[in-house]
Formats: sequence, structure tokens, C-alpha cells
Amino acid sequence: MSLNSLVNEKKLKRHHIEEKIDESDINIYDLPDPVLALIISFLPTKEAIRTSLVSKRWQHLWKDISKINLKEEYREIQLLREFVSKLLVVCDCLNFTKFSFSCYVRENATKVNEWLCGFINPRIEELSLDLELIEKPLVFPHHLFTFARLTKFHLNMDHVLDLPSSIFLPSLRSLSLKNIIFPDSSSADRLFSGCPSLEELTLIYCNWMNVKAITISSPLLQKVVIRDYKYDDDDDDDDFSDSDYQSDEEDEEDDDGIGSQNGSKCCEIVVGGTNLKSFSYGGFPGNDYSLLSSNSVIEATINIDSPHDWFDDKDWEPLKDAGCFVSSLLEKLSCVERLRITETTFWVLKIRESLLWDVPVFSNLVEFRLFSDSPSELSYEPLLEMLKKTPCLRVISFENGVYMPIDRANMDPLPMCFKTHLKTIRIYNCGGLEKELHGIKILLQSATVLKTLHVRCRLFILWTSILELKRK
Repeated sequence: MSLNSLVNEKKLKRHHIEEKIDESDINIYDLPDPVLALIISFLPTKEAIRTSLVSKRWQHLWKDISKINLKEEYREIQLLREFVSKLLVVCDCLNFTKFSFSCYVRENATKVNEWLCGFINPRIEELSLDLELIEKPLVFPHHLFTFARLTKFHLNMDHVLDLPSSIFLPSLRSLSLKNIIFPDSSSADRLFSGCPSLEELTLIYCNWMNVKAITISSPLLQKVVIRDYKYDDDDDDDDFSDSDYQSDEEDEEDDDGIGSQNGSKCCEIVVGGTNLKSFSYGGFPGNDYSLLSSNSVIEATINIDSPHDWFDDKDWEPLKDAGCFVSSLLEKLSCVERLRITETTFWVLKIRESLLWDVPVFSNLVEFRLFSDSPSELSYEPLLEMLKKTPCLRVISFENGVYMPIDRANMDPLPMCFKTHLKTIRIYNCGGLEKELHGIKILLQSATVLKTLHVRCRLFILWTSILELKRK
């Protein structure tokens, strides 16, 4: 067959395929209204409303959307008020199954209360509320806490959460609370005990100062994320300061203790469930946490945050107590298979030398990830002690580089897993310094059963290399 014949045959085949595609094309205008409304519902709310300009047929389609997302940009409250007021008039709010609302409340609490009552309906399945700069109390519709269909609820509100006497959310699987101030122990207990189907729980910067003790347990609970910080009436930012922690003793007036919020004793919080798979803790321990049924946990993250100026005072009691907290947490999580930990967590553990020797054996741990602000030192005592307790470790990741002092020729003592199980080493953000390359060399020499070494350099290192190549 000649070359021209082959070319002509390919053209005919392509033309035939294009004809088939043209015949099977469906114009969007041919779709039924319910399908169009569903497509429109995936657009941002304002864009969905703009589809009313497409044609007369499309003029009212957006009114049947099931999802609303309202977000106020800073200092646009007046525009938001006008937009929302019109939206409430023309929309059938009973159609909404997903509602997301974010705004700076300021002095508009009454108006925001009206909006929430207007938009929130019993058919809501996913609800997300981010309410900031609250000057007066917000009142949520009490029936919100008895919605049978609600499966996902996120609430960010730097204010006291006023809860009704009756709470029952039978379908709620995911609950995320941020900056919430719990009014008392009984209210907090009603909230968590009223969520029997809870699978994921996130508690970010919540204020437990009015709660003495609480147990958060669900047979279906699989994932828990906790982020702690201090509470200072005179400081609205999220930075830590030593003035925010006081002693656990009720009559203590010194600011050098740990675990109190605005001068009150810390809260005893018990979290867990027989099906818990993932646990993550971050911040500085301001409360007394303990885990139930922790043997089921497969993956865990521990990130103890401390300002650098705290490191200058190793005798400061909160740091010592934080070390005890980490030691206790590691003991509870000794059955995990994957562990993420920060170097600052090791640092507080090292404050009390005896705690290093109490690190449990992680018999099931197969993956370990170390996070740090700068390259991690391979000869760092807490790291070596940790690796010594991981006999079956297969994968280790250094998330911000690794190094070994030039005068050190090996890892001493060498963790047993380097000889028997360690198959993969990942190093990210490598800076290419001599001590970092020396560290990589030591790793290659030490890991005798290693199969994969993954090294990712920082962007500026790659760019410098490209420039050098261009010069050559």
C-alpha cells in the first residue's frame, strides 16, 4: 500500500469518527430543568445567579439549586446585607441541602440571626458557619440541633455557644468546632453525647475554661483532630505567651503553671472509641487529654508548639509537664503503624532525661515522618532513642532535610531497623550543604537493606544549578 493511500485512509477514519461525535453531541439546552439546576448548583452562588441572564428559560433555574455558599469579603457587610435580603425573598430555602456562610458579624448579630433562621432548614445535610468579630451573642435556631439529615457540621465562632436543652443529631458523621467557648460541662456533654453516629471530630482552639471534665466517645468515631492554644483576654492573635498558663492548683496565682485558660484549672478531656483509627494533636498542652481504646489507632500526629524564647528556660515547669504529656501520649499510641512527629515534640520530651528512656517500643510502626523548621540532625539523641524503639520500621521521611556533623562518621548507636527492615528513605527540602550530603552518605551506609532513596531539593537549589549549567 502506497504512502498516499495510508494517509487518505487515516483521514477517512478521522472524518468518520468526527461525524459520529457530531451525531452524539447533546446541547446543554436539551437537558431537562432538574439536570440543569443540578449543574448550576456546583457553581459559586453569585455565578449561579448570573445564569439567569442566559435566557428566559434559565431565568428561574438557579432558584432550585440545593447548595448556597455566602462569603463576605472584609468590610463588605452592607453589600452582603442587600444580597442576602434579596436572596431570602426569591429563593425557596427548603430546597437547600448544603449551606455555607462566612462573615464578620460585628454589631450585626440581630441581622445574622435572622439570616440563619431563614436559610437553615431541616433538610440541610451539610452546614458550614464561619462567624467572626462577634460583638453580641448569636442565637442559632434550636431545631438545628435536632436535624435528622445533618451529616456534616462545621462551626467557627469566637463566642460562647448557647446550646438547647435537647440535642440529637442521629446522622451527624463529621463535626468540626473552632474557637468555640463552651458555657459549661453539661452543655458540652449534651452536644457530644447527642451525636451517636459521629465518625470524625475536629476541635480547633476551643475554650474549655468553663468545663471541668468531659468524655467524648462514640462507637463509630474513627478520626480525632485536636489543636490547642492558650487563652488571653488581652490578646486576640493565635501566638502563644507564657502569661496564658497557670497552675493546676485552684488557689495558685502564679502564671508559671500549665493547662489553665484565663486562670482556671484545665479541663480533663477523655476522647476515643473502639473504632478510632486516626489521632492528631497540635499546640501546647493546655488541657489534660487521655485516650480510650487507643490500641485501635493506626496513624497519629503529635506536634507540640513552643515559641523559641521558651527554649531558653529549661526549668520552666510547663515545658516539663509538656514532656510528661508527650510521654503519656506516646505510651497510649504505641500500637500505631504510621507516626508523624515534630522536632519540638522531641525537644520537650528531652527536658526530663528520664522520659527519653521511657519511650515505648513501637512494634507495629512501619512509617515515621519527622517535621522540623530546619534540617534534622541524625545524631540527635531523642531521634536515635525513638528509632531504637521501632524494630519494624520500613519507611522514614525527613520533611525538612537531614544532616550529620562532619566530624561524625556514623550513627551511634545504629537502630536495628536500619539493618533489618528499613527499605525507603525520603528527604525533602534538601539544601545541598556539605553536612546535609554527609548525612545522606551516612544514611546510605547505615541502611543495609535499603531499596529506595528519595531526595527532593529546594527550588532555589535547582534554580542555581540551572544557572550554573547555562554559564557553562
